[in-house]
Amino acid sequence: MEAFTAEELAEIVRELGLPAEIEIDDDQEVSISVVLDDLYWSIDLGSESPFYRSMTMHSALILEEDPLKFANQWNRDHLSTVLYTAIDPETDDPIVLESGENIVFLRSSIPFFGSVTKKFLSFLLFVWHDDVCELFGPQTTLDDEEDSEEAQRGEHDPIDRLLQIQLELRLRSPQSSRELARSLKTTKYEINNILYHQPELFEKEGTSPPMWSNKGEIQ
Repeated sequence: MEAFTAEELAEIVRELGLPAEIEIDDDQEVSISVVLDDLYWSIDLGSESPFYRSMTMHSALILEEDPLKFANQWNRDHLSTVLYTAIDPETDDPIVLESGENIVFLRSSIPFFGSVTKKFLSFLLFVWHDDVCELFGPQTTLDDEEDSEEAQRGEHDPIDRLLQIQLELRLRSPQSSRELARSLKTTKYEINNILYHQPELFEKEGTSPPMWSNKGEIQ
């Protein structure tokens, strides 16, 4: 099993263009916080210092709508993250804040099994941050649900996916991976996987969310 220090993990986050601060609480539990103007998330490492063999990412969002319906919709459409709400053990109902709003929590755990590389962790953190940006962004619309269902049925053009992305970005650029996924009727995970692994073809700007464009003309 691989092991990474908190500083090594924080540096991976910083290389994505995100701020990362290492924090240690009174119980010597170590975490890495990422704070932007419009969102917050953290990496919890526990107390294995200085070499960690896993990490768990957390974020939270306050919303007015039904948290169970919201979480169910999210978990149906996402593979790498889990969204859940706090439940009152006495009533089995979602806990409601004093403001009358609800809170949902986003979570993803990564064990460092096998030959886990920094490049691989960078990709997973990139996908995680993109999911957080989506969570804090506009809520899913009916059009999003229809696009997701079409993607699950595999209803897309037979053209090569990479070429599809290049053509779409030629028509309108820059776009987020979520916008590309909707236009091409596929999943955001597939889009991110192609964008991230083709740095010679695509470039990104910003972090909330990253906006993508072609680096060069299609050959």
